[in-house]
Amino acid sequence: MDPPIYLEYPYALGETMSGGPPWGRGGGRGGGRGWGGGGRGGGPWFVGAPVPSLPQVPPPPPNVVRVAVATSDSSGLNSVVSPRFARAPYITIVDVANGSVAWVNPVKNPFEAMPRGAGVSLGQWLAQIGCRVAVGTNFGPNIAAVLQQAGVKLVTVPPGTRVIDALRIAGLVR
Repeated sequence: MDPPIYLEYPYALGETMSGGPPWGRGGGRGGGRGWGGGGRGGGPWFVGAPVPSLPQVPPPPPNVVRVAVATSDSSGLNSVVSPRFARAPYITIVDVANGSVAWVNPVKNPFEAMPRGAGVSLGQWLAQIGCRVAVGTNFGPNIAAVLQQAGVKLVTVPPGTRVIDALRIAGLVR
Protein backbone atom coordinates (compact mmCIF):
# COMPACT_ATOMS: atom_id res chain seq x y z
CA MET A 1 0.00 0.00 0.00
CA ASP A 2 1.37 3.38 -1.04
CA PRO A 3 1.72 6.12 1.57
CA PRO A 4 -0.68 9.08 1.21
CA ILE A 5 0.45 11.89 -1.02
CA TYR A 6 0.52 15.34 0.53
CA LEU A 7 0.53 18.35 -1.73
CA GLU A 8 2.91 21.02 -0.68
CA TYR A 9 1.18 24.25 0.42
CA PRO A 10 3.27 27.25 -0.76
CA TYR A 11 2.26 29.55 2.09
CA ALA A 12 2.88 29.34 5.79
CA LEU A 13 0.05 27.93 7.85
CA GLY A 14 -2.56 30.64 8.41
CA GLU A 15 -1.46 32.88 5.52
CA THR A 16 -2.79 33.59 2.05
CA MET A 17 -1.22 35.02 -1.10
CA SER A 18 -1.87 38.52 0.21
CA GLY A 19 0.06 37.68 3.35
CA GLY A 20 -2.91 37.94 5.70
CA PRO A 21 -4.93 35.30 7.51
CA PRO A 22 -7.42 33.21 5.49
CA TRP A 23 -10.41 34.60 7.40
CA GLY A 24 -11.86 38.10 7.72
CA ARG A 25 -12.19 40.50 4.82
CA GLY A 26 -11.30 38.32 1.90
CA GLY A 27 -10.43 39.31 -1.60
CA GLY A 28 -13.44 37.44 -2.98
CA ARG A 29 -16.58 38.84 -4.52
CA GLY A 30 -18.45 39.33 -1.26
CA GLY A 31 -15.58 41.02 0.51
CA GLY A 32 -15.85 38.53 3.36
CA ARG A 33 -19.28 39.78 4.39
CA GLY A 34 -21.25 36.69 3.46
CA TRP A 35 -24.09 36.25 0.97
CA GLY A 36 -22.73 38.69 -1.57
CA GLY A 37 -22.85 41.83 0.58
CA GLY A 38 -19.95 44.17 0.07
CA GLY A 39 -18.89 46.42 -2.68
CA ARG A 40 -19.74 50.10 -2.65
CA GLY A 41 -22.74 50.97 -0.53
CA GLY A 42 -22.52 47.31 0.49
CA GLY A 43 -24.61 45.14 2.64
CA PRO A 44 -27.84 43.39 1.92
CA TRP A 45 -30.66 45.26 0.19
CA PHE A 46 -32.67 45.68 3.38
CA VAL A 47 -29.98 47.52 5.33
CA GLY A 48 -30.96 51.16 5.40
CA ALA A 49 -34.31 50.51 3.70
CA PRO A 50 -37.08 52.35 5.53
CA VAL A 51 -39.38 50.11 7.53
CA PRO A 52 -42.96 51.22 6.83
CA SER A 53 -45.15 52.09 9.78
CA LEU A 54 -48.22 49.88 9.75
CA PRO A 55 -51.67 51.46 10.05
CA GLN A 56 -53.50 50.48 13.22
CA VAL A 57 -56.61 48.51 12.31
CA PRO A 58 -58.83 47.13 15.10
CA PRO A 59 -59.57 43.39 14.98
CA PRO A 60 -62.83 42.40 13.29
CA PRO A 61 -65.84 41.88 15.57
CA PRO A 62 -67.29 38.35 15.85
CA ASN A 63 -69.46 37.10 12.95
CA VAL A 64 -67.91 39.65 10.57
CA VAL A 65 -65.98 38.89 7.39
CA ARG A 66 -63.03 41.23 6.89
CA VAL A 67 -62.29 41.94 3.22
CA ALA A 68 -59.20 43.65 1.79
CA VAL A 69 -59.58 45.34 -1.60
CA ALA A 70 -56.62 46.84 -3.47
CA THR A 71 -57.78 50.26 -4.69
CA SER A 72 -56.44 53.17 -6.72
CA ASP A 73 -57.78 55.87 -4.39
CA SER A 74 -59.28 56.41 -0.95
CA SER A 75 -62.94 56.93 -1.94
CA GLY A 76 -64.20 54.00 0.12
CA LEU A 77 -66.92 51.91 -1.55
CA ASN A 78 -66.73 54.06 -4.70
CA SER A 79 -62.99 53.43 -5.20
CA VAL A 80 -61.86 51.57 -8.29
CA VAL A 81 -60.03 48.27 -7.81
CA SER A 82 -56.33 48.68 -8.63
CA PRO A 83 -54.71 46.65 -11.44
CA ARG A 84 -51.98 45.45 -9.02
CA PHE A 85 -52.60 44.13 -5.54
CA ALA A 86 -49.39 44.37 -3.50
CA ARG A 87 -48.32 47.71 -4.99
CA ALA A 88 -51.74 49.35 -5.04
CA PRO A 89 -51.75 52.88 -3.60
CA TYR A 90 -54.53 52.04 -1.11
CA ILE A 91 -55.96 49.00 0.61
CA THR A 92 -59.63 49.42 1.47
CA ILE A 93 -60.57 47.32 4.49
CA VAL A 94 -64.27 46.40 4.53
CA ASP A 95 -66.11 44.53 7.28
CA VAL A 96 -69.20 42.70 6.03
CA ALA A 97 -71.89 41.41 8.41
CA ASN A 98 -75.10 39.65 7.36
CA GLY A 99 -74.74 40.62 3.70
CA SER A 100 -74.24 44.35 4.31
CA VAL A 101 -71.24 46.63 4.80
CA ALA A 102 -70.59 47.31 8.48
CA TRP A 103 -67.32 49.31 8.31
CA VAL A 104 -65.07 50.79 5.60
CA ASN A 105 -61.50 52.00 6.14
CA PRO A 106 -59.27 52.97 3.20
CA VAL A 107 -55.62 52.95 4.31
CA LYS A 108 -52.49 54.00 2.45
CA ASN A 109 -50.59 50.89 1.41
CA PRO A 110 -47.45 50.94 3.58
CA PHE A 111 -45.67 48.43 1.33
CA GLU A 112 -46.28 50.12 -2.04
CA ALA A 113 -42.79 51.63 -2.36
CA MET A 114 -40.75 48.79 -0.85
CA PRO A 115 -37.81 47.82 -3.05
CA ARG A 116 -38.55 44.11 -2.59
CA GLY A 117 -40.97 41.91 -0.70
CA ALA A 118 -44.13 44.01 -0.98
CA GLY A 119 -46.32 40.96 -1.67
CA VAL A 120 -45.05 38.89 1.23
CA SER A 121 -45.15 41.83 3.67
CA LEU A 122 -48.66 42.94 2.66
CA GLY A 123 -49.93 39.37 2.78
CA GLN A 124 -48.58 38.88 6.30
CA TRP A 125 -50.08 42.18 7.46
CA LEU A 126 -53.52 41.35 5.99
CA ALA A 127 -53.50 37.95 7.69
CA GLN A 128 -52.45 39.62 10.94
CA ILE A 129 -55.39 42.09 10.92
CA GLY A 130 -57.88 39.28 10.33
CA CYS A 131 -58.70 39.45 6.61
CA ARG A 132 -60.55 36.40 5.35
CA VAL A 133 -61.15 37.56 1.75
CA ALA A 134 -58.88 39.52 -0.63
CA VAL A 135 -60.32 41.14 -3.76
CA GLY A 136 -58.20 42.33 -6.69
CA THR A 137 -57.75 42.20 -10.45
CA ASN A 138 -54.36 40.50 -10.34
CA PHE A 139 -52.45 38.75 -7.55
CA GLY A 140 -48.71 38.22 -7.82
CA PRO A 141 -47.30 34.79 -6.98
CA ASN A 142 -45.81 35.83 -3.63
CA ILE A 143 -48.88 37.49 -2.14
CA ALA A 144 -51.11 34.74 -3.52
CA ALA A 145 -48.98 32.10 -1.80
CA VAL A 146 -48.89 33.95 1.53
CA LEU A 147 -52.64 34.64 1.55
CA GLN A 148 -53.60 31.12 0.50
CA GLN A 149 -51.34 29.67 3.17
CA ALA A 150 -53.09 31.91 5.74
CA GLY A 151 -56.49 30.63 4.58
CA VAL A 152 -57.55 33.88 2.88
CA LYS A 153 -59.90 33.45 -0.09
CA LEU A 154 -58.74 35.24 -3.26
CA VAL A 155 -61.41 36.81 -5.47
CA THR A 156 -60.49 38.15 -8.91
CA VAL A 157 -62.63 40.88 -10.48
CA PRO A 158 -62.43 42.67 -13.86
CA PRO A 159 -60.33 45.85 -14.09
CA GLY A 160 -62.20 49.11 -13.43
CA THR A 161 -64.67 47.54 -10.96
CA ARG A 162 -65.82 49.66 -8.02
CA VAL A 163 -65.39 48.23 -4.51
CA ILE A 164 -69.12 47.85 -3.85
CA ASP A 165 -69.56 46.03 -7.16
CA ALA A 166 -66.55 43.82 -6.39
CA LEU A 167 -68.16 42.85 -3.07
CA ARG A 168 -71.33 41.91 -4.99
CA ILE A 169 -69.33 39.84 -7.49
CA ALA A 170 -67.69 38.03 -4.55
CA GLY A 171 -71.15 37.27 -3.16
CA LEU A 172 -70.48 39.07 0.11
CA VAL A 173 -72.99 41.92 -0.23
CA ARG A 174 -76.57 41.81 -1.48
